[in-house]
Amino acid sequence: MIVGLYRIIDHNLPKLKGVIWKQWYQLLARFYKRKDWTFMNYGYAPVDNQIEKIELNKADEENRYCIQLYHHVASAIDLVGLDVMEVGSGRGGGADFIKRHLKPNKMVGVDFSKNAVEFCNQNYHVNNLSFETGNAESLPVKDNSFDAIINIESSHCYGSMEAFLFQVKRVLKVGGHFLFADLRTKDTVENLKKSLLNSGLRIVKEVDITQNVVEALKLDNHNKIKQIKNTIHKPLVSMFLEFAGTEGSKIYKNFNDRENIYLSYVLQK
Repeated sequence: MIVGLYRIIDHNLPKLKGVIWKQWYQLLARFYKRKDWTFMNYGYAPVDNQIEKIELNKADEENRYCIQLYHHVASAIDLVGLDVMEVGSGRGGGADFIKRHLKPNKMVGVDFSKNAVEFCNQNYHVNNLSFETGNAESLPVKDNSFDAIINIESSHCYGSMEAFLFQVKRVLKVGGHFLFADLRTKDTVENLKKSLLNSGLRIVKEVDITQNVVEALKLDNHNKIKQIKNTIHKPLVSMFLEFAGTEGSKIYKNFNDRENIYLSYVLQK
């Protein structure tokens, strides 16, 4: 159902995408306030003898695969001492991990859901980590003010990728990096690539991580099902199992069959 709805919105109502997704995430943040629910991505796991496993403390281990996606994207450059923004910070787990483990000077999370921002500001108390409400297509930030911008599994919700990329280029300092990863349906991947090529940013690296996402969904399947059944109201469990990409869901099948493609990029201003 969710996959079908996404395709209808994406193809026929692109300008309403942002409004619809905003309301969805507003509701999630309003009704599900568990402090241990801090990530909402499909995850990343090494495949084909890739060596990318990271050491985590016990408290982070439950979110290993979601964290590994953040680590894959954000560790593409050295963030130590930099001023970093995450656009689409959601429930804040990624920004918190980056600040604690990758040691930027300042980490700011921006999200269009006021409820999600309130959740983050109530639950994270790390020096130089902050969260604020803002629209990715009109960032409330001065020109040339950040060394790196991170955007993970968020841009597919935006009404205009081009408007977002204009904001990224405006906000980045000269020489700054855009660290990006997201999914697209097979028939819209070329549109994404064209938008990135026309952004005025230089593409440094492009990686297809679809298989890494599938591997993470497999490995995290039992944990996700357990969390959903213990957290979500019973009438909504089946919808959330689909939304989370658990095995047997349409989302999982689409990744496995490469109807959905997941790409990660490093770009530079």
